[in-house]
Amino acid sequence: ILTSGLLLRSSVHSPSSRRLSVSAGPMELKEVLQVLEQLAPLSLAESWDNVGLLVEPSKPRPIKTVLLTNDLTDAVMEEAEVLSCDLIVSYHPPLFRPIKRLAQKDWKQRLAIRAVEAGMAVFSPHTSWDSMKGGVNDWLVGGLGETP
Repeated sequence: ILTSGLLLRSSVHSPSSRRLSVSAGPMELKEVLQVLEQLAPLSLAESWDNVGLLVEPSKPRPIKTVLLTNDLTDAVMEEAEVLSCDLIVSYHPPLFRPIKRLAQKDWKQRLAIRAVEAGMAVFSPHTSWDSMKGGVNDWLVGGLGETP
């Protein structure tokens, strides 16, 4: 599927994720974020939600490969590392509650540490994708069928 210069194709390594490759050449992170926010403005998200850029690399690098997933798990992070992804788009925010420290004892914190160490950005759209026209909520309602 070609959308705003981004090509979506199935990933070989994980059925729960999709690999998104930039077809028109590398883009800067801020350009990719602009495209994502044009598709579903973050202002559509619920006030309680944690959406947007959750992990920002300290050194800018061109975004060539994006991994799209429902949930960022250890297996998805391993896939992202193998593919040398530049950006992970995780529908559900892997970081939700305030974090007081980054330690290896918590699996979500471990994922954040791995993303930082690999220089990968992490973005979560969650309820902004739910609320957009044609988004997740519309898709779910469509599954109910027509009412008499």
